[in-house]
Amino acid sequence: MMKPLLAIAALPLLLGGCGGEAPAAKTGGSPTEVAASGITEVVKSAVKGNTIPRDNLPDFVETYEGGRYGTSFFGSNEKRKSGTLLYTVAAAPADVVGFHMASMKRLGFEVAGPKKRVVRDRNETVIEGTAADGRSLTVVVIEQSPAEATVQMNYVVPLT
Repeated sequence: MMKPLLAIAALPLLLGGCGGEAPAAKTGGSPTEVAASGITEVVKSAVKGNTIPRDNLPDFVETYEGGRYGTSFFGSNEKRKSGTLLYTVAAAPADVVGFHMASMKRLGFEVAGPKKRVVRDRNETVIEGTAADGRSLTVVVIEQSPAEATVQMNYVVPLT
């Protein structure tokens, strides 16, 4: 199942990659409440050594706490940097969707979605966000089970 996701995740490479440090929500309260509160810290998502690397991620790419790193791709051209992050988290997909929607709104994105669809017998929820400065972020939450989700985050940052 991961091979088709990796192929999809590579598409933003045609657009470019990114740099920076990304925060993630602290524990305490529901994920949606925490994300909406604006309380953040550097991600602490180590699970058996699969921490999510933050080196090339812009600060607006926040991940659900406890996420296990899957893969990432980064690239750039003269107009933009972009990339994709894929991670899995042991949480209800609806909670993960709520976290990402609240996070994107708090970070200044105009959010479209969530749009639900079924792909290869899996429920997916797509959230698309754009910011006035040209940044874009698309989050796809893929239900692996009622208590686990895989998240694909595609982002673009224009170069000024």
